[in-house]
Amino acid sequence: MPKIRDILGQVSVETAQRKRTCQRSSEPIVMGENCLVIKTGPMNSPQSYKNASARQILDSAWAKLHRLYAELNLQPPPAS
Repeated sequence: MPKIRDILGQVSVETAQRKRTCQRSSEPIVMGENCLVIKTGPMNSPQSYKNASARQILDSAWAKLHRLYAELNLQPPPAS
């Protein structure tokens, strides 16, 4: 059976090992703070997001996934 494609492979949560800047709000992400990281572009450049920005990004993605399930007449998996 073919391998299932991972459409979220470029998204992860990391603990900042140094100061970073949120790509959406320009607020600092301090060392030791968890942040959402999305790797984009041809070089897989990481973009980091603070929790408030990450929440908005994830909420938007969640809504889009639910629309896709509905368009395919599928039931989303139960919350874990």
